[in-house]
Amino acid sequence: MEKRTVNLKIENKVEDRKLQGYASVFSEEYTKIADMWGDTFNERIVSGAFKDTLEQKADDIFMLVNHNWDKVVGRSGSNLKLTEDEHGLRFELQVPNTVDGNDLLENVRLGLIRGCSFGFNVIDSETRWLEDEFYRDITKVDLFEITATAIPAYSNTEIACRSDLSLKDIKPKTEEKTTVVKEQVEVKTVVENRNKKMLKNLLKNIVKIESEEK
Repeated sequence: MEKRTVNLKIENKVEDRKLQGYASVFSEEYTKIADMWGDTFNERIVSGAFKDTLEQKADDIFMLVNHNWDKVVGRSGSNLKLTEDEHGLRFELQVPNTVDGNDLLENVRLGLIRGCSFGFNVIDSETRWLEDEFYRDITKVDLFEITATAIPAYSNTEIACRSDLSLKDIKPKTEEKTTVVKEQVEVKTVVENRNKKMLKNLLKNIVKIESEEK
């Protein structure tokens, strides 16, 4: 599962215990990200990326505190409303009257928690190389959770260190694709030749057995 953190203002309406804001925003600009090996690439999430997952998991997306599954404060279909608009992934949380919920409200009020993050898997993306830089446009995600976090955000010009991601897992280089196709053709040829040889030997053995029986 991948995670992203953005520095977004959470709107706090204490009188009705409601928090609202954006867990992700769409942008024309890319964010530079560093993977666990120090390799960097440029990434952005495009409009429409959340559409399918919001429809398919209408009551199965959660809101957490600091990505901690022991601190669940919301669930879609219950006290958490998630929508995608032209700006990004918007949430509205009716904060529960629980220890974690009350702590969250107080931390937002004090300004200790000001960021949002979300956990997801990439379903579809478009990638390309441009002047020795790798770019990824995420077009479709499987969203698991959004979270309120105190972790500082990164701007589009900063590098976000990612310990859970390896760039080689997402770089579909053209030369690698060509090699894979070539290898597949070679394997297919080897298998076909092997099958032909096996069939030929089988026929020879059948003929031999029939001759011996006579």
